[in-house]
Amino acid sequence: MQMKNFFLSLFLAITSWGCNQTVSTQKEKEDKPNVIIIYADDLGRGILGKYGQTKIATPNLDKLALQGKTFTNAYGSNVCSPARASLLTGLNNAKAPVHTPGGLVCELEAGIIDQATFDKKIYRKHNEGYYYIGEMAKSAGYHTSYIGKLGFGYSDTKEMIDSYGFDYHCGLYDAVLCWSFYPPHYRLNGKKIPIPNNPKLSKREPICPLVGKENMTYSEDIWLEHALDYLEEKKDDPFFMIYATQLPHGPASIAPKDFKYKDQEGWTKQERVYASMINKLDESVGAMLTKLEELKIADNTVIIFTSDNGHEIQSYTTVNPQYKDPDIVYDYESNSFDQSKVKPNKEQMYWDGHQRGEDIFNGTLGRRGMKRYNFEGGLNIPYIVKWPGMVKPNSESNLMIADYDIMATVSDIIGGEMKPNDGISILPTFLDQDDQKEHDYVFFKCTTGSAQDVIIKDGWKLINELDTKNSDYTTKEKIYSWALYNLNDDPFEKQDLASQFPEKVEEYQRLIDKENNAKVLYK
Repeated sequence: MQMKNFFLSLFLAITSWGCNQTVSTQKEKEDKPNVIIIYADDLGRGILGKYGQTKIATPNLDKLALQGKTFTNAYGSNVCSPARASLLTGLNNAKAPVHTPGGLVCELEAGIIDQATFDKKIYRKHNEGYYYIGEMAKSAGYHTSYIGKLGFGYSDTKEMIDSYGFDYHCGLYDAVLCWSFYPPHYRLNGKKIPIPNNPKLSKREPICPLVGKENMTYSEDIWLEHALDYLEEKKDDPFFMIYATQLPHGPASIAPKDFKYKDQEGWTKQERVYASMINKLDESVGAMLTKLEELKIADNTVIIFTSDNGHEIQSYTTVNPQYKDPDIVYDYESNSFDQSKVKPNKEQMYWDGHQRGEDIFNGTLGRRGMKRYNFEGGLNIPYIVKWPGMVKPNSESNLMIADYDIMATVSDIIGGEMKPNDGISILPTFLDQDDQKEHDYVFFKCTTGSAQDVIIKDGWKLINELDTKNSDYTTKEKIYSWALYNLNDDPFEKQDLASQFPEKVEEYQRLIDKENNAKVLYK
């Protein structure tokens, strides 16, 4: 009897230990929320229903906003690569790594350059010595993945993506190749995967059809399939994913099966295609939300939806073959970027950035500028976070945040090791706590479009903007001057107050010099 009691006690002890281990493992998993960053490309705030869009339906993104918190004062960079550098490092774009110019992958594939030339031109050394968001997530025990438009969004390699700390990646290494939603191939952990029936590369720039053919493969379908498979595979492990969709970057392009707005009356074909691209993006978000629910991990997954930079009107309003030229002539008579309306005998002038009804979707919410400009229309981005049980549903924040805050925030959520950077964690605002640290100012460096460096502090904005009246488009002579705007009273940047507040201009110029001359502590 005593022997039987001994074995029974031993059995119960082992069983109890096993149960405790299972509970402990489950609790550890629940204490490590998954994190997904859905990173749109050239998506201005005004394109989403939550921010006021009325022409294009975005039901899944609107639902995401209803289930989470919407930020109304979020800033990205004015073009994709500086934004992605800030996302990956938590540094503003005066300190973040410098991207390799785009197009090198296309040139190599098309036979324009050889491998030795490619290797010589890639900025591998420029990216060394930094601390990346993937490394940070791995330090907390997370499996890391990167899908879609990879790396800095210009020219990258497998070795560079690996060095950023990503265990798994799937997508495109080159921004120029990303112009097309019908690339000839993609990369899966470095392996080249051909895409049958898509146009081959014969020159530096890929073929970008407005509407593809039925037998061609739209790249967003590939990224979504891999993302859903990844969620299935990693459902039992803590994971960190960046889903960097190409949508809705121009030139506008859609698959026949996804041309939802093809019969919309009163719109140009390009506008109908663009609206369908937004619908496609919304459906991708919906598919991921549904998958998380099916896998029963939605409640333990943080979703941050945002964009790299502001709205890009030229994606669907111009037929100019030089659409990528940031200094495209603006036709002031027709309020259009459509170069077919710019007559040769007209005086050619730079655009001053002020909206005049040229965009039927109002993607900038009427703010000045667009992508490539450091005016509000080029910098304002959507930002929505969902975290069931932690983030209050249908809530809103006007906290001023920047793209370089993402890394610090994710680190705070998952407990990853951090090194000095420019970001602040906005987790307290996610959780409606009172101890939120705020930026003294946000800073963005720029060398494109009609504006250079910009700083925003206490509702004031100092910007080195292009003097469109005294600059000469014909000779490409550009003259810049410092302008000061009070965004609280003048969100459309119409009244330059620099001459009235010279002491503020000097104060902000000193801060800009400080940022431009600062060194990264850990490089």
